[in-house]
Amino acid sequence: MEFFLIKGDVGDVESDSIVFLCYEGQRLPTAARKIDRKLGGFLSGKVKSSDFKGAFGKTVLVDTPGDFNTKTVVLLGLGKKEGFGSLEAFRAANIAVARTGHSSRTVSVDFSNVDRGFLKVFLEGMACGAYEYGKLKSSGRKKNRIEKVCVASRRISADYFNTEAAHASAVSKSVAFSRDLVNDPPNMLTPSILAEHALSIAEGSDHLSCKVLGKEEIREMGMGGLSAVSFGSSEPPRFIHFSYSPPVKSRKKVAIVGKGITFDSGGLCLKPADSMRTMKMDMSGAAVVLGTMKALGELTPSINVHGLVPATENMTGASAYKPDDVVTALNGKTIEIINTDAEGRVALSDALSYAVRLGVSEIVDLATLTGACIVGLGLHNAGVMGNNANLVKSILNSSRDVGEKMWELPLDAELREEIRSRVADVKNVGSRWGGAITAALFLENFVSDVPWVHIDIAGPSYVEKSSDWYQYGASGFGVRTIVNYLMNR
Repeated sequence: MEFFLIKGDVGDVESDSIVFLCYEGQRLPTAARKIDRKLGGFLSGKVKSSDFKGAFGKTVLVDTPGDFNTKTVVLLGLGKKEGFGSLEAFRAANIAVARTGHSSRTVSVDFSNVDRGFLKVFLEGMACGAYEYGKLKSSGRKKNRIEKVCVASRRISADYFNTEAAHASAVSKSVAFSRDLVNDPPNMLTPSILAEHALSIAEGSDHLSCKVLGKEEIREMGMGGLSAVSFGSSEPPRFIHFSYSPPVKSRKKVAIVGKGITFDSGGLCLKPADSMRTMKMDMSGAAVVLGTMKALGELTPSINVHGLVPATENMTGASAYKPDDVVTALNGKTIEIINTDAEGRVALSDALSYAVRLGVSEIVDLATLTGACIVGLGLHNAGVMGNNANLVKSILNSSRDVGEKMWELPLDAELREEIRSRVADVKNVGSRWGGAITAALFLENFVSDVPWVHIDIAGPSYVEKSSDWYQYGASGFGVRTIVNYLMNR
């Protein structure tokens, strides 16, 4: 998708559809009133007959005569201006695509009423809304046809627009890449194939490098957690280490860590069939890391970034790890296995320990870690926990900036007793209470005193019920937040 600026009325350029963004309780934009006059009041009549007042997500569609510059005019409600933020901008853009994408190659958007600060997230929303995963369909036909988006505003300079559009383009492509990885079937995205994708990303940028550790290297390094989780699978594990170096040397060094379970059967603590059905998405955290690194290679922020992914399947088998096993993580801490279906945190123990060895100043991990987080926060919010209030605040602010919903949960010290083991340093699950928090407290054992934030993306990473702003399948949730966070460090 390409983005263009119109320094004039939205109707001055020929397009298949024009979208007017309308705040609730305000007059129609000037350009919309001009088109209404050409239509002999038909547009305003449709507004009245449909009782359109600009409530968020409400739309009015009008087909125009053949002598117009556009085939379709869409009025899209943004809700009250004082309640409009980045979340609403992103979702409004997705709705615009849903209303026009099936019939339009070029869409013009009147941005004259909207603050330019929402431009970047709106463009990201347009591109993300046009995403389709169709590569396994034999027909090869796309439902969405949008190729070009023209934004009309006299108040936005060309330089500002080009900067925001370049960022939006890079990020939305990376989100699409991340979604593709999660949507790929598990027989087409094994740990080895995921590692190949990582190497391919690094080859495409002068600022990225990537090394991949194989099964024996993982074992020899002392990554007992990742090794143990992989024992039941015929697919060998991989440990992926990206390095991003900025154009100008910087002392700042951050690690982004993503859970990379490419399929999770639950291991010997086998999941029910219905719970296993979408477990290709258990590597969504890894997909965020790969998508983020892809974006960094293009956007070149002034900070050193390490992207780390422990990648494996969690399968049953004669050699699979078992409840009551004790494994040793990279930092030397011992882990009692209570439940083999709590494997993500066991694999992450090594990746977090590895990040500490790199001498980073901050660690952020993303993982589809617990059903408990979904129970507590629902399907649309990620849970955020950490050992450093300033870093937690930075992540939450970044998520609000881009319109991704996150909510802080307490890293409650009283719950540490839940994961205390009688035979090892720590056990991999506690009781049923506070499961999202005890999972984070488990991870805390492997970050030493480095400022760290854990983001549980179990809810929003995969969509099973489509809406106007999220299609079925992978959402790419987290990429935009993390890229924004890194660009502003």
